Amino acid sequence: MESDRLKRITDVLGLLAVSGPKTVTEISSILALPVSSTHDLLTAMARGGVATVTSRGYDVGPVAARLAFKIWQRMDVAKVATPELERLVRRVGFDVYLAVQTGNEVIYASRFRGRQGVNIDIPLGLPLYRHATAAGKLFAAYSKEIRKEVINSELPKLTPRTRTDKAALNKEFDAILGRGLSISREEAVTGIIGLAAPILRDEHIIGAAHISVLRSRLDDEGLREVGGELIATVAAIEERLQGRPPQQRPHEPITEADVAPLVSGSVIPRV
Repeated sequence: MESDRLKRITDVLGLLAVSGPKTVTEISSILALPVSSTHDLLTAMARGGVATVTSRGYDVGPVAARLAFKIWQRMDVAKVATPELERLVRRVGFDVYLAVQTGNEVIYASRFRGRQGVNIDIPLGLPLYRHATAAGKLFAAYSKEIRKEVINSELPKLTPRTRTDKAALNKEFDAILGRGLSISREEAVTGIIGLAAPILRDEHIIGAAHISVLRSRLDDEGLREVGGELIATVAAIEERLQGRPPQQRPHEPITEADVAPLVSGSVIPRV
């Protein structure tokens, strides 16, 4: 079926975009496809410019690269946000991400490594868990379609702290929407706390700034300080999107009142 073939093409492009050149054998093994049909598919993709042949195997072709570049240009939030996110990573020291919505999925579009880097490699462009990551939950809170998909889906238990109760998640999404801040307390990866805040334009979410924090590095006060830096950064990005230079103002740490509705037990997990 054409839909199956199209899915195989997108799967191959996704693999090549993340991993770089691969041989026919490697691609067929990773994607669990027959070698013969994988070879035929790649040959057709190369003829159309969607893939290209290199000395190390097949890679993303010029047609796909041009499309990706045009999409990247359209997502001007990435260009506008980059200077502010680079400043943020210098201030907090932890890994910072720009998350965006594509369809009803949420992905990391950019990553900025901090000096206290989290020892986990999250590939850019791969869908995030929308019930467990801070960025995923943020978009679920702001998007009715994403929220509906999450609530109606089977939710994997990624860690002992992953929340899978649908009623509890719905309540948390409401709280995130009200406060403009999302927190993942080791819900996606053990030992990692995520904080995400929305980047809004005309009251619609167009992206999110996300910080991944090592649970062992900061206490509650430190996490609130990092959250304050995050919110100040998002405000600066929104000002740039409106064509105004960001105001030079000191940030204010987020308070217990800001985050208490978003977590259970304590304001932010004890470290």
